[in-house]
Amino acid sequence: MEKPKKKEIRSMSEFPDELLLKMLNLLPTKDAVATSVLSKRWISLWKEMNAFRYDGDTVGRVYWGFALFITKLLNLDSLDLKISPYSTNKYINYLVNIAVARSLRKLRVEMVCGSFEFPKSLFIHSNLETVILEKVTLEDPPLDARFVCLKSLHLLSVRFSSDESVETLLSRCPVLEDLVVRRSSFTNVMVFTIDVPTLRSLCVDNSVGESRPEGVHGFVIRTPLLRWFSIKDRFSNYLRFEDMPELVKASVSVVCESQPELFLGSLASTQYLSLCSQTTYPPDGTSFLSLEHLELCSCSSEWWNLLTLILNDAPRLRVLKLNLFQEHCVQHDGMVSWNKPSFVPECLSSHLEIFEWRQYKGTETEREAAKYILANGSHLKKAAFYSESAEKQGMLKELECVARDSCTFVFE
Repeated sequence: MEKPKKKEIRSMSEFPDELLLKMLNLLPTKDAVATSVLSKRWISLWKEMNAFRYDGDTVGRVYWGFALFITKLLNLDSLDLKISPYSTNKYINYLVNIAVARSLRKLRVEMVCGSFEFPKSLFIHSNLETVILEKVTLEDPPLDARFVCLKSLHLLSVRFSSDESVETLLSRCPVLEDLVVRRSSFTNVMVFTIDVPTLRSLCVDNSVGESRPEGVHGFVIRTPLLRWFSIKDRFSNYLRFEDMPELVKASVSVVCESQPELFLGSLASTQYLSLCSQTTYPPDGTSFLSLEHLELCSCSSEWWNLLTLILNDAPRLRVLKLNLFQEHCVQHDGMVSWNKPSFVPECLSSHLEIFEWRQYKGTETEREAAKYILANGSHLKKAAFYSESAEKQGMLKELECVARDSCTFVFE
């Protein structure tokens, strides 16, 4: 018996309403409304949307027409407001209060440096789960405020009244799991203290700007349940991370001159580590017992010392990738010394499967290190080297002779 052939969809109008609504929810509201002229089917389709984006001033016919429309909705899932900085909180609060009364779950406010005060409705009978604030000056919430349902918070170039205001805001979020912090020249906080015992995911971006601000500035992070951590920081001179025993994946790219080794120990529990840092040694007694995937940049002038230590203390390492340069990195003339381990690390003899080395220059010490790893990598399945040297062929033959037959060898 032949299987019935699937119906071919030849035009967008043949898509089910559910799919079309998902597409409309991704558009600015004015563009979604404009689809009503396409055909009879589209005339009222946009009215079934549950996500709306308002982009414009808060005065005039368009604003009041938008406000009137949302008052007629039964449910509103997402509201995205991009407002003129000359607007008053009265107009913003009016829209937000209407949305919260309709079970709003996601709110984004971009004010291009305007002042924003949380409406009381956000912490009284609110179902709000996600708040994204961008380019706003944030007023402190009332002392009794609690964002009881808030799980995701994005602070993108946000001004606070003081450093302590950051701690105050985060302490009012008892179930917060996801936090994104982006710092810029508009941000006035010197030391971000992120003390959130429930946090599971943290992304920090402090990479935009021309120069470092004066004084002590950076991040203090206390997140004992954190599982995913990403930080890209070119400017901080003060970083303090407390232990993250639940960490699964960490991507750390920092330029910090103040005892950078103090934060490396807090990453010891992770399974996946991408590290670009000036640090050359982890604290004494640090072991990476769960580490399976390591990507190590050569920012430090003695990065190979860190590599040796991690190889010795990462018995489960399966993937090793070297020299993944970032934009700010200083490229050195290759590895100048290699402290060969006094014994073959367990990860080489039992677990390492993939080895990749970019910017391979083929210096004497690099050849020594590469051949050591290839010769002792009993379980290597793939080894890849990427070089811009004019002597590629000679390098290839030398390393290929060391690699085991079971290992796929790549040289580009």
